Amino acid sequence: MTTHLPPRGELTEIVGGTRSDALRHRLLLTLAEDAPAAAGCGDRALRVHRRLRRIAQILPPVGELFRDPEQLAVLSECVALVDPPLYMAVLSHYALCLGSVVTLAGDPARLGRQGEALASARAKGVFLVTEIGDASSHLGIRTTARFDPASGEFVLQTPDARAAKFSAVGSPRTPQTAVVCARVVTGGTDRGVFSFVVDLSDENGPLPGVEISRSLEVPALPLDYALVRFHGVRLRPEQWLCDGARIAADGAFHDPLGSPDARLQRTLCVGQILWATLPSAMAAMARESSVQALRFSARRRAHGRLAPGAKVLDCRTQQHALLGCLAESFALTCAGRTAREIWTRSRTAPGAPAPGAQRANGMAFAPWTAVDRPLAVLKALSVRGTARVAAECQHRCGLAGFLHPNMLGGYHGFAHAFESAGGDSQLILLDAGRALAQEAGRSNGRAHGTGTPLPDVPVDHPGWWLATTRAQETRLADALHQALRARAGATGLELWNPLLDAARGLGEAYGSRLMAEAVAGVLEAVHDPGLLAVLRPLATLYGAVEARRLSGPLQATGVLDAATVRTLPAVLDRLCDRLLPHLPLLEDAMGAPSGAVSAPLGADDYAAALSASLNWLPERPS
Repeated sequence: MTTHLPPRGELTEIVGGTRSDALRHRLLLTLAEDAPAAAGCGDRALRVHRRLRRIAQILPPVGELFRDPEQLAVLSECVALVDPPLYMAVLSHYALCLGSVVTLAGDPARLGRQGEALASARAKGVFLVTEIGDASSHLGIRTTARFDPASGEFVLQTPDARAAKFSAVGSPRTPQTAVVCARVVTGGTDRGVFSFVVDLSDENGPLPGVEISRSLEVPALPLDYALVRFHGVRLRPEQWLCDGARIAADGAFHDPLGSPDARLQRTLCVGQILWATLPSAMAAMARESSVQALRFSARRRAHGRLAPGAKVLDCRTQQHALLGCLAESFALTCAGRTAREIWTRSRTAPGAPAPGAQRANGMAFAPWTAVDRPLAVLKALSVRGTARVAAECQHRCGLAGFLHPNMLGGYHGFAHAFESAGGDSQLILLDAGRALAQEAGRSNGRAHGTGTPLPDVPVDHPGWWLATTRAQETRLADALHQALRARAGATGLELWNPLLDAARGLGEAYGSRLMAEAVAGVLEAVHDPGLLAVLRPLATLYGAVEARRLSGPLQATGVLDAATVRTLPAVLDRLCDRLLPHLPLLEDAMGAPSGAVSAPLGADDYAAALSASLNWLPERPS
């Protein structure tokens, strides 16, 4: 008996939703129309700024945009698909710069000229938090904003070269406005890290008191980066994003949050906007990488002696790799939906802790999990998963995978760069694992230990991987908690240094469980039998591929045994066989809309499409 195939629209809705289709269409059309003019502009910083202004013209007003995570996610997906470096500028301008203004001050119009210039993108927004001199600089920001009681202004100062800020600052001869994270000092007392809106440059260059270095190269993500220092820049009171804090007429400082650490957590809560939308963009890049590589492999002929003329995709290893990438991109898509839902819930209760957030004493390696643990961890897993997918697709496409017009290198570079950007993924996972181990001892007053139930469903069942990740997380949490108890009396680095690898592993296991739950949640919401016939094997393949990749840690805890691991290749074979008949549907629904991405890789005639992209049309032999 055969089940009916679902319409493309149903699967497309699972992948990307339909609420913001009109905005998606306008964005993709605008980006495509602007591409020729952008390509002809030799100044990269000017090109980026022009495209940013064009995007701003078709977006809804800033207040409306930030009320709808779906629209922000669509903005992220569209720009990331078409132009990853431009997406980095969009993230900085919207999610971090304008996001700080909206979160900490409300309507950008309150900033007057600066707010209007940012909302219209006449000024390119920059976010300046990272300082170059020390690790974990977000916890030890040294840039100061000293309050001058005589004038009521703040004086922004970079104390030395180690405190220089680093960001994607474009040409110093373009209008740029930054949100600068600086330590407020009043009466000689540190009041915590706040954000300030600071003009950096205009058409004539850096503004007085602002020093911008020459451009620094980041090959993985080609934009203009620079170091920025401040030398006594005076800031009006309205440039302080005070978020309820105030300085009284007598100089007394009042902050409703009560402590500098709590203030740092609040100032950096803008990270939630980035983490809520970045996974959707990552998933879009992973899906496009997978679809392009699958189409290329299905049309590419092999000349090996085993089967001359066979399609490369006929090889089992190619199927395991590329269908596995497609399955992982589906899981990343589900994680993107979960991230948006988490942020939406956190915004319904202003002032309440974000889901999974820890208080400021939860900051050990970085501030990020104290802001929002599940969102920060989903960011870390999303960028790592997308980098892995793009790299595998590059490898499986041979030379074609590394050619710039085919986009895979750009997707990989962006995802790889965000291993450190947007909150360092390694530090996020370390802090998550550390906190989970400490919480394990408070869970029901007992530890589960090695008695944690193992998965009781077969490997080729969609629920197997979720059961596996839950068991793995619990066992690792209990083991690390017991290791902490065994080191009673030690503190700080003496306590944690021997346990850092275990903490990282627990953070990764927690992230794997979040991803598996995201996939399970999407499957539970689907009732169409034809759609389930496609999505269940896709979800199951994701779990089997992950189990093979993580078989070492899973066997080390006893969650999997060697016999189960040995069955995985045969499981992959069966799942690939189930998915191959549905491949045209999956490619159509999960790939970018026709014409949105100019990469020739997935074209029916790749060689002709590549030649056309180079404007090189060789004469036919006579």
